[in-house]
Amino acid sequence: MYSFYKKAFIALVLLVALSAGLLCLGAVKSKQTANLFPLRDANYLWHSAVEPPQPKGKTQVSLRKETDTVEYEFFLDPQQEFPYTHYTIAFMDPVQPQKLVDLTAFDGLSFKVMCDPKNVLLFALFSFDDKVTDINKPITRRVSSTAFSCDHDWTRVNIKFSDLDTPYWWLGRYGFEHSDTGYRLDKTMGFAWVNSLQSPLNVRSAVKITDVQLLGNNWRYLVVTSVLVVFMWVFALVLLLRAYVKVLTLDIREKLRLDQPFMAYKKLSIEPQKDKEKSAVLRFMATEYAKPELSLEIVATALGVNRTKINDILKEELGLTFTSYLNKLRLTEAARLLAENEDANVSEIAYSVGYNNVSYFNKLFKTEYGYAPKTFKALYPIKDCAQE
Repeated sequence: MYSFYKKAFIALVLLVALSAGLLCLGAVKSKQTANLFPLRDANYLWHSAVEPPQPKGKTQVSLRKETDTVEYEFFLDPQQEFPYTHYTIAFMDPVQPQKLVDLTAFDGLSFKVMCDPKNVLLFALFSFDDKVTDINKPITRRVSSTAFSCDHDWTRVNIKFSDLDTPYWWLGRYGFEHSDTGYRLDKTMGFAWVNSLQSPLNVRSAVKITDVQLLGNNWRYLVVTSVLVVFMWVFALVLLLRAYVKVLTLDIREKLRLDQPFMAYKKLSIEPQKDKEKSAVLRFMATEYAKPELSLEIVATALGVNRTKINDILKEELGLTFTSYLNKLRLTEAARLLAENEDANVSEIAYSVGYNNVSYFNKLFKTEYGYAPKTFKALYPIKDCAQE
């Protein structure tokens, strides 16, 4: 059994490692990303723009760089009620400058940003609204946004598309109810980084943006790997269970084989002992073991041998005390009967080998063989090992 447990442990460790590897692979494959900047995914082509393209009063924005980082500066006129600037990326294709992109496969967007001085900006998503949007008039795009903070250190910002809301000013402008804050992610037109009402006025502000990625999950990969892992575990456990039952059966057969010399019907046929007292003791117990009342005192009286001498004989010959040897005889005979008789009744066998108390018999049998009599009986008849 030790060899089986060792092999089973190694198999389970390998199975756990393989399962972890498959689940990790599924999780990695489930993560969907699309790079927008500085790497550019060919499926999401875009062009950039700034607003306003020309200064409005003192409010102005200028694009400084657009290689490994986007760098732009803006200045907000304190005399204007709502000074407004932004840097925009608008989806396009080789044919048309405006394109509607389906981003429902993604959950959000991630980017790194740096601001000087410290600032609160808005991330805005522009989408097509069936009621009001003219694809050739950017001003009619539906705006959905959320705020984020940035300072002179690079900060990773993660935006969840589910957190974006259409602001009231846009809804009011086009006569929508204020509760209608949703938008069409399957008709995305672009993104923008916009100043907020908390952006500093009358100060030149610098913004740097890089590592812009769309993020999403395709759970099919994780589901497939999870199903594969479950199937693999079920299959492995079935194999282990079958192997375990086979090992139990072999263990029972071997135990029974080793105990054969102790069985009464076998003991009678072995070569007589040279010492008459030894022969008498062994023969008497081999023929009388099934009597419930058999005791050391009865054997000593019947044979005229000292009780201590009987124990000494059994210890010298078999390495057992009287009680241990008596139980050994009874239990091995019970095991034989259970193994050879398909319709054997546990209670009847217990009585036939000398036990009046079936519960006590069950306890001794389990201690001796490692299995309750019923389990022993169920396992032993399994098809002969040679056939397996």
